[in-house]
Amino acid sequence: MAVKKRGQVYYLRIRPFDGKLINVKTMAQSKAEAIRTERAVLTALGAGDYRALDPVSREACVRLFKNQAWEIPPDLSDTEPTEELTLWKAMQLCIKYPEIKNSQNRQRHEHSFVRLVEKLGKDFPVKNIWIPEIKQYQVERLNEEAAPSTINKEKSALSRMFQVLMDLRLMDVNPARLVKNLNEKSGERQVYISFQHFCRIVEKLPGWMGPVVLTAYYTGMRRGEVLGLTRKHLKIDRRMILLGPDDVKEGQWKRVPIHQDLIPVLTEVLKVHSLGSDRLFLIEGRPPCRHSLRKPWVQAVKRIGLEPIPHFHDLRHAWKTNARRSGMDLEIREAIMGHWYRGRSVNERYGRISDAELIRAIDGMSFDHGETEIQINSHKKKKPTEGYGLNRQVCDQIVTKSAVN
Repeated sequence: MAVKKRGQVYYLRIRPFDGKLINVKTMAQSKAEAIRTERAVLTALGAGDYRALDPVSREACVRLFKNQAWEIPPDLSDTEPTEELTLWKAMQLCIKYPEIKNSQNRQRHEHSFVRLVEKLGKDFPVKNIWIPEIKQYQVERLNEEAAPSTINKEKSALSRMFQVLMDLRLMDVNPARLVKNLNEKSGERQVYISFQHFCRIVEKLPGWMGPVVLTAYYTGMRRGEVLGLTRKHLKIDRRMILLGPDDVKEGQWKRVPIHQDLIPVLTEVLKVHSLGSDRLFLIEGRPPCRHSLRKPWVQAVKRIGLEPIPHFHDLRHAWKTNARRSGMDLEIREAIMGHWYRGRSVNERYGRISDAELIRAIDGMSFDHGETEIQINSHKKKKPTEGYGLNRQVCDQIVTKSAVN
């Protein structure tokens, strides 16, 4: 009997009945929890009584019986929870689930849950959430002038929560999958930030944020990819940033060449060390989060008089436009952005792009290709700071309680 960790997952190595050693995957988040799960599972197997098992141990037991094609005992096949499952409890289970806890979308799910709690309430029974309730939620959020893309992200978080509940045998169906997404065409943005305006924005930013914005502008990387950079990702001698499948949205290895103008910026950043983190970009020794950028960015843009206000993500759009207008090869451009693997067969992406080709492409790229153009939907949206204190408190409670449980 033992507990073994593979990656971020804990496995039980047990001999239940016939002495055969069996590996069982668990949802345990720590070795101590995995050991408790092992004891609970062995006790239940020995006594033949599974009624007192907690959700993590119950899930491990069910997985064991299914993997071995054993008949599932009545105590385990009963999926009815001992107490009513509320929206609040379901959200905590979702945030704690291994695939969510370690994913890049965790923060997005957390903030979507905040909106759901505001509308439905913490004690709303999950079993009462069905197609009409989800459609009504969409209508109410539209009436609040939320963007369709934002509402679709919130529905996606709800769908992910239901999927976790199905994995835990607490639900039999995912109603969010039966509701269509809203049309996002009306919210599409077409933005190009000129080099002159970009330089003026950087001048208005706080010192710690300048290198972050410069890295995004010269690489076309997403905000999360930039903020997640560590010293290990950076290969200055090769002029390359190496990102693994866990670091990018597409789940593929990605190489981003470093432009000559960015080398001194990153070299200077590497001189600052932090004992508590290996992150590349820091605020007073702490890694910034995605919300650390919002206020300084908006203030800097307002100071130079840009209206409507472009988003940080529009730097990625500007990079793609600059790359195209510089004549960069389509395959190389899409590979740097991380789009090349999307929707393509093995034959279409069989040829490998070398590091030398990436370096030549970035060296041939220029960044001054016209005036600033901002075309976005003109409908007004709620200010991002409206009710933010309450939202942040609710979100923190979801995360904190999930960590404790």
